[in-house]
Amino acid sequence: MRNRFDRLAKDVAQEGLTTTGKVVTNAEVAGETQHADVWYEPDPARASERERLGLLGRLAETACTIEAYSDTPSTEEARACVEKHLAVWRDRAARDRAAEALFLWMLSTGRPAAVLDGLCTARMPGWPGGVYEGPGLLRTALVVLSELPRERSTLLIRLMGGGRVLREAIEDFRRLPLDAPERAIGLGPLPRCRAAIAEVGPATPEEEEIVMTTQELVEQFIEQGRKQGLAQGMAQMARATIELYEARFGPMPTALRSDVEAMHDLPTLHAWLLLAGTGTREEVHDAVAAGTAGGSS
Repeated sequence: MRNRFDRLAKDVAQEGLTTTGKVVTNAEVAGETQHADVWYEPDPARASERERLGLLGRLAETACTIEAYSDTPSTEEARACVEKHLAVWRDRAARDRAAEALFLWMLSTGRPAAVLDGLCTARMPGWPGGVYEGPGLLRTALVVLSELPRERSTLLIRLMGGGRVLREAIEDFRRLPLDAPERAIGLGPLPRCRAAIAEVGPATPEEEEIVMTTQELVEQFIEQGRKQGLAQGMAQMARATIELYEARFGPMPTALRSDVEAMHDLPTLHAWLLLAGTGTREEVHDAVAAGTAGGSS
């Protein structure tokens, strides 16, 4: 791991891609003492889910490895990255000759001019600015995060960067609608990154700024966990009420079941659960009818 922001990049990739295919972070390279940041193999049936990920989903249309640099890689780092990519490719082909050839995506926060020249890259047609393709024989491309358009479709990829790119991506992330799929992806990795930095103290002005700007996200993450736990608890209590009712009185009427499942007030559900175990069938019906009419759900 090169630094804590590179760990953030791996976490974002894993959270975003895990429901759309097979994802392995820090994947071992056969015969090498190194690891691939992210190794990914798409599930063909999940194409629509990848589309929701914007540019990250486009990168993941084919089997690939993703190597993220929160700064700007040197030519030596880029050469080692390509060598690692070729080793993974060889190992994959040796195990399955029919396997699709891997693609390497290198993500660089800054513009690595020497790397772009050394790989003889060119702008990839049909892709946003900042995406460069290397020789077809290498199946390698480089994404310069600082050159990507600042729009929602590139947000998840920009969260995998550092410096100004990451700061702007966090600003854009905070403005997302509450139901945005990107929020579900980033609301875990960002607070974890902040916690890792805060645990030992910020080592750079950049880390100090991330600690400050992500405080609100930490609070949102805690509140989201609380709500998820509460919702899970209410769902379990509703199921227990229905099961206890049916054990004593037989199948619960459909309308009554719907009212119990729709109740979002924990004390009311608790009272219904107790009544289902100790009261009469009529008392349960009356209590549910009164609770529903009272607008507690």
